[in-house]
Amino acid sequence: MEDKELEVLRDSIRNIDKDMAALFEKRLALSRSVAQRKLKAEIPIFDGEREKKNIEALSSLIEETTLRPDFIRWYRMLMDISKKVQKELIEGTKK
Repeated sequence: MEDKELEVLRDSIRNIDKDMAALFEKRLALSRSVAQRKLKAEIPIFDGEREKKNIEALSSLIEETTLRPDFIRWYRMLMDISKKVQKELIEGTKK
């Protein structure tokens, strides 16, 4: 039988993961809206300077500094997914 305390910790993680899944969907929905605005304004998907500023601002919120490199890696993956979604939407609109 599992340790009760371990199970409580795992339940807490699952709850956070559920929240993150919902936020992921919301974020990508907003990314699609951003893509539509970029398409209308003829703005490129990628803005390196903006991404750099976002990474710096958000990673500074991570209090445990040893976690910042992992957060940055995770956030870059999230931005890559958002750019992919935007690119697919824009390319699909142009067809």
